[in-house]
Amino acid sequence: MATNDKQCKKIKNLKDEVSAEDAVDEMRCRMGNYVPHALAHIKEHNPELAVIIKELDRVLVEDGALDRKTKRLIALACVATRMCEDCVYPQARVAANYGATKEEIVEAMHVAVVTGGVPVWSVAKRGLSQVFSEMEEDKASGKKVARPGMGSCGGPMAAEKVADKPAPRKAKK
Repeated sequence: MATNDKQCKKIKNLKDEVSAEDAVDEMRCRMGNYVPHALAHIKEHNPELAVIIKELDRVLVEDGALDRKTKRLIALACVATRMCEDCVYPQARVAANYGATKEEIVEAMHVAVVTGGVPVWSVAKRGLSQVFSEMEEDKASGKKVARPGMGSCGGPMAAEKVADKPAPRKAKK
């Protein structure tokens, strides 16, 4: 156990403690009210995997040595170089939700092109165009994108419960 001021969490059997619905709801909150279509599909067809993905994704939604915006920009470059066309929009959308500018997204993609070649941009252009269009619409309408901070989502794995939210449900065995 750590002896610093932080409390260490005891790892629980997440499959028994957290429902897929709760896991995806927490991810939605932490990603700026956005859930990738693939995750929604996984939740429907393999709920246990949705809970596992939520825990794996925690490294991307929490600030550490790198802030979560920077982590999402890195993830964007990674999925682009892996030529995952369907993955580009979700990573870019969440990066924008975390405050990434169009210029920062373009620069992350510049790194991806340098490391993966020009075809990386070809694979990414549809998702990038969609995000850039949404960012322009938001800017024109004055809409502010929700950027929840840690502890502001009342999900079952949040550090603290939010006062106006009920306690999370536990999955039935």
